[in-house]
Amino acid sequence: MDGLGDLPGDERGQQAQADEVARLRAELDAARQEQEAFLRAVSHDLRAPVRHILAYGRLVRETVAQSNADPEALQFLDTIAQAGQQLGSMIDGLIQLGRIGSAPATPGPVALGPVLQSAVAAARTAAAAAPALKKSAATKEPASSGEGVASAWIDTVHWDLPAAEACPVLWADAGWLQEVLVALLDNALKFSRGAQPPRIAVQVRPAPGNRVDITVQDNGAGFPAAQAGQLFQVFQRLHPASQFEGLGLGLARCRRLVARMGGTIGISAAPHQGCTVCLQLPAAGTAGPDAAAS
Repeated sequence: MDGLGDLPGDERGQQAQADEVARLRAELDAARQEQEAFLRAVSHDLRAPVRHILAYGRLVRETVAQSNADPEALQFLDTIAQAGQQLGSMIDGLIQLGRIGSAPATPGPVALGPVLQSAVAAARTAAAAAPALKKSAATKEPASSGEGVASAWIDTVHWDLPAAEACPVLWADAGWLQEVLVALLDNALKFSRGAQPPRIAVQVRPAPGNRVDITVQDNGAGFPAAQAGQLFQVFQRLHPASQFEGLGLGLARCRRLVARMGGTIGISAAPHQGCTVCLQLPAAGTAGPDAAAS
């Protein structure tokens, strides 16, 4: 006997459901532990050879520099070092992306206004601290470098933001929401560098089903509309790294975080006419798929 035979029918059904839930939770916990073990192994096993490449590359560069060899050889070694550093960053990004699915969610009511203000401030600070402004795809003008130039450029950005008190309360993970907004604003700033003047607009409006639409729009470089779906894939870029820095992981990470919060995200654009990202999330009082997760 399974221990349920002596229970009334309703109680047997409830007990069976409870047992099934417990079994599924146990399987989910086991899968999360297995994934984390895999990511730890990947982190160690892939990072080790990259560290060796960078370390021995520096030693070779020092030896070549002391021997007064052809300067072109030093340029080759610098290229190897840059590629190694990029590979390390790509590995780090993949590991962080892989951990989103098993990360504990803390959903609850989140006032959008303060989070948006904080995200704008963080994006402005990061853009002002950028070491250089890359060549603009929109204007084809040479880049200007230096923190002072970056700070001056930030001051030319025209912001169209909703008043904090006019923003709704969302059902979301506050940390994830902040991360997504910062990433979208970072992109808007980066790709609107060549606009005269750069403009970034954030709009918030109610959507059917007790949900909220948040759009982030810029007037920057844009891209062909048919390629929009590619941007949510890993390491997908539509502009050369020489024009706009980045690994091509930001929107893929945003998509996974938004999905964990029960939302959706989409993007549209046109070449040299800017880009619009539409983010939809549940309003407060609506439980997303991770509402009961911890």
